[in-house]
Amino acid sequence: MGLRILSKDDIFTETPEWREPGGSNYLAMYSSVFGGVVTDPALMVIPLDDHIINRGDGIFEYFDVVNGFAYNLDAHLARFKRSAEIVSLNLPFDMDTIKQIILETIAISGGRDCSIRVFLSRGLGDFTCDPTTPKKSLLYVVVPKFPQIPPQIYTEGVAAITTHVPTKPGFYAQVKSTCYLLNALVDLEARRNNAAYGIWYDQEGHLTESSTENVAIVSREKILKYPKFEHMLKGTTLIRGVELAKELIKSEELKGISQTDITRQEVYDSSEMLVLTSSFFVVPVVKYDGKTIGAGRPGPIFHRLWELFQKDRTENREMLTPVPYP
Repeated sequence: MGLRILSKDDIFTETPEWREPGGSNYLAMYSSVFGGVVTDPALMVIPLDDHIINRGDGIFEYFDVVNGFAYNLDAHLARFKRSAEIVSLNLPFDMDTIKQIILETIAISGGRDCSIRVFLSRGLGDFTCDPTTPKKSLLYVVVPKFPQIPPQIYTEGVAAITTHVPTKPGFYAQVKSTCYLLNALVDLEARRNNAAYGIWYDQEGHLTESSTENVAIVSREKILKYPKFEHMLKGTTLIRGVELAKELIKSEELKGISQTDITRQEVYDSSEMLVLTSSFFVVPVVKYDGKTIGAGRPGPIFHRLWELFQKDRTENREMLTPVPYP
């Protein structure tokens, strides 16, 4: 067949074809392997023997930068630290240093409206599963442009299905691990059924979460209900949404908020079904397993939560960390 032996000049060309699609959407990347930041997408690389690649042995976080401020950063960093503790993954730096690295990487990128992904790897080692072969954990920070959000998901709502993909064990579900094969299969099943989200239930038949999102419902009695955290990730957006929803109790738009077990029938019978995610914040589900939810259109609690999130992420200085742009 005559395979070519490539040089670094063949790989790192000025406009490498292998870097597309998506390459132009990446503004900057920090790597503790190299100890600095690159802004050329072709240089945003991870060594092949990093255990985060060949064993999925790592964790990550995702959050947004809005108008030059990191939104809800401290909550994401607290969960990042907790995930590392659960899987006995040492931090390469103290949390203050990690926070500073993240903010400086964003500043170098120049992005003022962007999404941030922070990865913590077990480190470089070999291709075994032995987590003791890496000698030093590694930190990566990637700054992509903010994803394009189809406006119709807010005006028309989306469809969701119950997934047949096995749910994660409770311990594993509470770690924001980079091993997302089951999550990817949930998304694949949803897409094959013309749905935006696949929804998991635990072994007792209680609602848990979607592939990368939390789920809540509004009962016909105007109670905002969300699942217990034993079998799912403790979503930062869900937790913030619950705090914001307390305003709707004061205004009597909601009669209560309850963290409780939720059956599939309760979801079918709900007046609203909501997906909460750091990407889109809150999304209305208007059709679930082919059944119409509520009136079949985005409901009043969705609209009010959406308004509260927009205000929170642009005006609430307690939730906004300034980025030290030059």
